[in-house]
Amino acid sequence: MPRMWQASGGEGLIAYQSETDSDTATFIRAMPKAELHVHLEGAIKPSTLLQLAHRHNIDLPVRDEEGLRRFYRFRDFDHFIEVWKVINQCLRGGEDFELITQELGAEAARQNTLYLEVTFTPYTHVHRKGVPWDEIIGGISAGVGHARSEWDVEMRLIPDIARECYSDGLMEGAEKTAEWAVAGKDMGVVALGLGGRERGNPPTAFAEVFDYVRQRGLRSVPHQGETTGSEGMWEAINVLKAERIGHGIRCIDDPELVSFLVERQLPLEVCPTSNVCTGAVPSLEAHPIRRLYDQGVYVTLNSDDPPMFNTTLTDEYMLLAARFGFSRDELAVLSLNAMRAAFLPDDQKTQMEQQFQDEISRLL
Repeated sequence: MPRMWQASGGEGLIAYQSETDSDTATFIRAMPKAELHVHLEGAIKPSTLLQLAHRHNIDLPVRDEEGLRRFYRFRDFDHFIEVWKVINQCLRGGEDFELITQELGAEAARQNTLYLEVTFTPYTHVHRKGVPWDEIIGGISAGVGHARSEWDVEMRLIPDIARECYSDGLMEGAEKTAEWAVAGKDMGVVALGLGGRERGNPPTAFAEVFDYVRQRGLRSVPHQGETTGSEGMWEAINVLKAERIGHGIRCIDDPELVSFLVERQLPLEVCPTSNVCTGAVPSLEAHPIRRLYDQGVYVTLNSDDPPMFNTTLTDEYMLLAARFGFSRDELAVLSLNAMRAAFLPDDQKTQMEQQFQDEISRLL
């Protein structure tokens, strides 16, 4: 019997590397990958968080790396928010953002992930700690440069709005994030995101800020359809003009929406382990990724906040092979899906896509 995945602590996925047949596991590790849905703050490793805490003399709930690893393990959504707050309080200046971006690039290279679109939430750092936007984007941009020169990993950036700006009466945060996103176009910003709690914070509340950035050449990539139904996804599509949707798994409850997504080939950024950990789906067996793929929905595979859910992008591919029966050809389709959905200039995307196709053909 395969070991059952347990949501508690985000543990269990490592088992899928041993459950995946050796040829497929070798293929997954070597396959070139792209990831479109990973949060910079949620990708910080416990060892790096300890380094940042020491740098700024910040007291952590635990004293060593092993304690941090236990603290990181997902227990429930409230605990997730607690960890998120601890992480964010340790980011105090541009050099911190440079470090975590550079380390994200190094980890991507280790997994043969050649392209990333990285989401981060600038207003949190500006509003709560007074870190200037110029320092944030400058540090991240420097880290992107290191990743490109040292490991040939390419990154683009997606500042996102914490949708609680609406429910907390802080819509100035949404407006400032939109302005910063536009100002950052020359430093790798390609889109505006929308994250946070869906319930009580509808996409329609952010129509004006998304209109603002789209009119200035940025793309629309809201999170939606993770914890609430298809109505919000329709709003994200019709009002925010979403070009990709973060998560989007609740479309499975609306056949009309599924048909629309198939017809338009509107990409979904699906994060299976995250969805189980946060309770967006009750179990791995209930996750709709196999059904969505089989119905022709444009699916991409992502890790969301990897160390917080004890996963990696490689682990997510292993998971699909071991528990959802994805073949190597199907896994290759998912990898190419992500590359093709990237917000890169056409010439650069064509070049990277050809690189992916050549390498995947050789591996297969």
